[in-house]
This record gives sequence, C-alpha cells and structure tokens, in this order.
Amino acid sequence: MKHMKFFAAFKELIREIRSSLENPQTPLSMPAEWLLDIFNGGRTDAGIRVSELTAFQVVTFLTCVDLISGSIAALPFHIYERSLLPESGRAVNRVAYEHLLYNMIHGEPNEEMSRHTFTKTYCAHYLVWGNAYAEIQRDGDNSAMALWPRNPAKTRPYRLLQKQTFQAEPWRPFPVTKPAGALVYRTTDGLDDVDRSDTGAQSVQPERTIMPEDMLHVPGLALDGRIGQSVVYLARNTLGLALATEKFGSKYFANYARPGGILEMPANIAPEAREQAKKSWMEAQGGENSNRVAVLPPGFKWQQTSNSPEDAQSKDLQAFLRNQICAFFHVPPHMAGDVDRSRSNTEQMAQEFVSLALTPVMQAIKQEFKRKLFPNTGVGRKPINNFHVDFDLHYILRPDAASREKYYATGRQWGFLNTNMILELERLNPINEDWAEKFWMPVNMTLTETPIDPSHQDGAGNGQGQEPPEAEPIEGKEPDKGKTGTDPETKAYLLAYSRLFRASLSRVLHSETGNLTEFKQAFGPVLWSLADLFAREVKGQTTQETDRFIVDYIGAMKKRGQHWHIASIADEDELGTSELARAVRSIRAAVYRDVADQQALEVSSQEKENAG
Repeated sequence: MKHMKFFAAFKELIREIRSSLENPQTPLSMPAEWLLDIFNGGRTDAGIRVSELTAFQVVTFLTCVDLISGSIAALPFHIYERSLLPESGRAVNRVAYEHLLYNMIHGEPNEEMSRHTFTKTYCAHYLVWGNAYAEIQRDGDNSAMALWPRNPAKTRPYRLLQKQTFQAEPWRPFPVTKPAGALVYRTTDGLDDVDRSDTGAQSVQPERTIMPEDMLHVPGLALDGRIGQSVVYLARNTLGLALATEKFGSKYFANYARPGGILEMPANIAPEAREQAKKSWMEAQGGENSNRVAVLPPGFKWQQTSNSPEDAQSKDLQAFLRNQICAFFHVPPHMAGDVDRSRSNTEQMAQEFVSLALTPVMQAIKQEFKRKLFPNTGVGRKPINNFHVDFDLHYILRPDAASREKYYATGRQWGFLNTNMILELERLNPINEDWAEKFWMPVNMTLTETPIDPSHQDGAGNGQGQEPPEAEPIEGKEPDKGKTGTDPETKAYLLAYSRLFRASLSRVLHSETGNLTEFKQAFGPVLWSLADLFAREVKGQTTQETDRFIVDYIGAMKKRGQHWHIASIADEDELGTSELARAVRSIRAAVYRDVADQQALEVSSQEKENAG
C-alpha cells in the first residue's frame, strides 16, 4: 500500500513536469528539484540552480517585478463606454459606473482579495513565468461574477484531439461541447488551495478543464502565440551569475572576510594523522575562531590561494548585472537602485518607464479583458459592444505644479478647458455655477470658415475711420440682394465668373456624395483663377500661403454646404451670387496680403544688402 501511494504521488509529480526541458512551463520551484538536475535542466553555467522562486533572491529582479506589478496595480482600472456625439460624430469615452461588472473590475475581483492584490499577482505571473492566468467564475446566467488568479506553474493550454463534451461542474454550471482542435486550459490549481479527502489527509488536487472563454490568459514573449516564454528561463544564466556573485560575497563575510588557502603538511605523515590535523585545524580556525592566532606544528605551512573581492571585480560585476536585469524588464536603472547614474534626466526616464515597461503589460491586459468580458458579436464580429477597460494614468504621469499651471492656463485661454474641468483634474470639488462650465476664447481669433474682411480684420482700411462692410447673409436666411457685392470691382468679377461659379455650385448641389474632393474639383479652378488675376493686378504672384488659404476656404465651403437648402432655380442663383461675392472679397484680401508680405521681404533684403 505504501508503494502504491508513493507511485501515485510520483505520477502526479511527473504530471507537473514538462515533457520537454526546453519548454519554459516546467515548474522549477518544486521541492523535488533533483529531478531537474538528473536531466541537467536546473543548473546554470555559474553552477547555481535558478527557478522562478529562487530568482526573487536577486534584489534587482525582485525590485523590477515589484515595481512594475505594483505600479500597474496602483492605477485605477475603469470600465468605459464609447459613444458618438450626434452633432459632430466624434467618439467620446465615459466611465460606466453603473455597469454590472464595474465593482468586480475596479474594486473587488473576488471575495478574497482586492483589485490591487489581484492585479499585482496577475502582473507578477506575467513578468516572471511569462504567462498570466485568471479564471472567470460565472453564475447560472453565464454572467461573470468573480476573477481568480491561477498558478502558471499548474496551468497550461491544451488542444483537444477529438470532439468532447464537458459536463456541468461547480465552476461551470452548464455543459459545454468543443470540437476537435479547440483550445482549452487544464489546471491542477483547484477552486480551493488544498483538497482534503474523507480521511482528512491532504491529497493532490485533480486536474480540471477550463473553457477558453472562461480564462483570461495573457502570454508574454510567445513563439507560437499561445504559451509565453518564462523570463527566468530565458535569462537564467544572467540570474545564475547574479546569485553566484551574491553567494560569493556571503561566503566571504561568513568567513569574517578571511581568504581561504592551502594547509601544507609533511609528506611522511600518516593518513590518520593527516585527517586528524585537518579536523583540528578546522576546529581551531573555522567559524567563530577564524580570527584567532594560528600556531602551526613543525613541518606545517599555510599558503593563501583565493582572491579578494576587489580582485574578482565583484562590485563592477554587480553593477553590470543590475543593468542587464533592468534591460530585460525595460526599467530605468535608477529606479532599481543605481545611485551612481546621473539624475538630470530622471523625468524623461520616468516617461520611458511608463512607455516601455508599463504600457506593453497594460495593453496586453486590456485587450484580453475586452476579448473575454466584453466580446464583440454579430456579423463579422462588428464592435457592437461599446464597453472596454482601461487604466487611468493620471497619477503616474502627473507633472509638477509649474507644468500643471502652464497647461491649465493654456487650456483655459484657448478654450479646451473650463474651470470645473481643471478642478476635476486636480481632484477638487466642482463649482456649482454656470460660469464654471463655460469656455473662454481669445477675442482676436476666428473660425477658418469665416471670410477675411480686409477693411476690418487685416487693418487694410483707408485709415479714415470707415465702417466695415455689411455682414454676409446667414445660412438659411434670405440674402440681401441690395447689399451683396455692391462695390464696382466685385460686380465686375461677378459678371465675369457668375456662369462658371454657378455651374460649379450646381455640380456639388446635385452630387450624391458631395465630399471634399468634389468641392475641390468643382470650385478649385474658379478660385485659383481669381487668385491669379488679383496677383497680376498688384504686379505680384501667388505663393503656397495663397494655395493653403484657398484649400482651407474650400473646406469651409464644404461645411457651409451642409446648410444649403435650394427650393428653386432662383434660390440657386441667389446662393451662387452670394457665395461668389464672398469668395471674391476673401481671396482678394488673402492675395493682397500675400503679395504685400513678399514685397516687404524684398525691401528688407535690399536694405540689408545696401547696409552691407
């Protein structure tokens, strides 16, 4: 009976061992590590056995894992709902506090741990073992009710060789049928930490199968897309050298910093006397007696053989290994205890830490949570589910007070931040006043679709206090025929270009798409022709500034086109006259300004040459 129990336990032990020693999913932290030594799978070139757990004895390794996992766990984790604004069609995201899974995602993944504990454990599994597993516990309605981290040393993906039906279980209250080739997960990590038999003796947890839709699996560096490679396995020689270096230092000080050597004995001494002399020397000079004065019998000689730590360059080696370990975690060395490095660019290193060390882990977690907890369904798997999860990086990227003040002032001045938005960013209570929700804007700015008024906006008036021209007709209102293009020059251009402009207008009005490209094709030749005429009038030529203005002006026409309502030919003629007069005045002002700038540059250049 004892032999049967031994072989049963040995069988369960072998089940936890990978079939190939090159597979990093082998749990190297098992008590029976002598099995790995038999197959030369546990030791490194430095002669030190390295596993996922023994690697934590390297301080830099521990610091990097704790820093990355702790930083991500400290960030707020929200459920967001994506929607489109009806006016502009722009996407906006809001925190979905009312979602049924919000408390599970943000605060308490399961009844035994907080979200911080869960996330830190999950990230540590990802960083060390190369795979992070979390089982989704569901209720009878197939709704997620809890998330449980699973031991990556006891969990692995498995592809079914044939069609299989899995009956209902306590962790899966409904049967599931999977076809051959389907991917499932098998684990010996039970719903409880231990499983006890009827006799009360602890037994090995039986293997169970988890459906892929119930497993949040984030692999690290994966060569097949399914199983991540263990960082400890890939960097085992570096970690083994670090452990060997620390062991050397510990042994050195365990000997009270006294180097070892060779005790030479007379050649004719008997073997029994040699052993007795060795034993006596160890008792007299070992351990607590290592600093005592030694008295050697006649014929005995002590010869020092070992090097000092300085000769072995252990200090420089430790600095090199620290940088190596930080490199494969993408952590700035100063965050892992490198005090010799310059701190002048610490702020930039902090940004790199977020971009290179945290963001890849967070993106992998976010995408897996989206796939399994908020899946897209429907034809072509269109994203009809508008919920997703994301980390709030506000705290970790929070700048200093001077930088925040500059950002808030700029945002308030240019109209993309109001008072309550600034208070929210500072985590302060809002002001319950209407003015706190309003936006400011500079009084000397305008929209790109607003036409330029040479006598008012550009200061091109006659300097005698003349009044600006009458305002343009508002879209949707009857244009004032008596005030549209009344100056003689504008009338001349209206007569010359009215047919061409109305033909372009009719083309876009009767188009099925009416996109920006059609607007450019229809109005571009007319507007650029006007620009060339205006440039010849002042004996100049257009530049890229004029071209950019015309492109922007056509874009503004495209926006105004959304409000053009034509009921008759007369309405179309009135709209064409109004838009052409508007274009003539705007482009003429832009060309005159462009030519004036060129002439000013030529005069300045000529003055510099004369002065030289």
